[in-house]
Amino acid sequence: MAAVSLVAATVLSGCNTRQDVGTPTGSIMVPSENALILPPPGGPAVLNVVERRSTNAIEQDIYLYTSAATPGQNLLRAKFFGPMNAKFDQQSRSNYVAVRDNKMMAEARRALPGVSLSLNPYFLQNNYGPFGYAFGQGRANDACIFAWQQIRQAENHRSPLKGYGTIQVRLRYCAAGASETELLAPVYGYTITGTFGDPAWNPYGAPPPLEAGLGRTGSPIYRKEEAVTTSAPVVVPRRQVQPVARREVSSVPARVEQQVVAPTAVTSIPVPQPDGTVSMPQAQAETTAKTLPNVIVPAPACAGQQTGGACP
Repeated sequence: MAAVSLVAATVLSGCNTRQDVGTPTGSIMVPSENALILPPPGGPAVLNVVERRSTNAIEQDIYLYTSAATPGQNLLRAKFFGPMNAKFDQQSRSNYVAVRDNKMMAEARRALPGVSLSLNPYFLQNNYGPFGYAFGQGRANDACIFAWQQIRQAENHRSPLKGYGTIQVRLRYCAAGASETELLAPVYGYTITGTFGDPAWNPYGAPPPLEAGLGRTGSPIYRKEEAVTTSAPVVVPRRQVQPVARREVSSVPARVEQQVVAPTAVTSIPVPQPDGTVSMPQAQAETTAKTLPNVIVPAPACAGQQTGGACP
């Protein structure tokens, strides 16, 4: 009887014990502000962040805004190798795979299926060091890149007590009507915000030394003038000259007669005569006669011409 009671109690206790539903993959959604790496100001915008944790690394898939017609989602993936919390000791361990161009091209083709990609042959670097990428044309007028970067100190500077840690970054990015330079803007401008609390974790290396003369006397630093960009000359279109009717000009110049009036030094005043008439001095009369043109005044018509008769 006691054994039956013990079995019944065990069954009842088992029915009362329940666990919440969870995802066995270890992937969780985290807020966008908890992203370990952020695109530059101006976009592309962060939509959501999926995080996965293992015993030696933390990985985030940061999904970005997509407006292209090429299938797939724009993605910024960051993986941090470092000391994880003890509660992840029972989980799987993330394998470290070095970033090499041949392996990255295979990964790029999986991320951009159907896009003809070409590997960039030039050496480029951003604020965190060198990076590589592949570029190709997607659907319609889309342009796509798949970029990769590994931030890790040289092996001779790494040790379990100092300078260890690795950051790996991938970017899958397509945009409609964009150029290759525009697609590289997020690669040059992204910012790594995540870190581990261990002060020995440092994948970036030692900071570069300062210039020899910085802060010392006898080493003046002058302000550099910015290069003045000369604007292109403004081209003003030539005004079309309207045709003008040609006027015939006589080859014989017109004779212009100019009458010159000789000034007189004698100023005469008319003198009244006894019979009531006014006489003019001889000098003034001659001068007036010279200056006045010859004007012929026609005689007035007689009344006979108007009536048809004879004039006297």
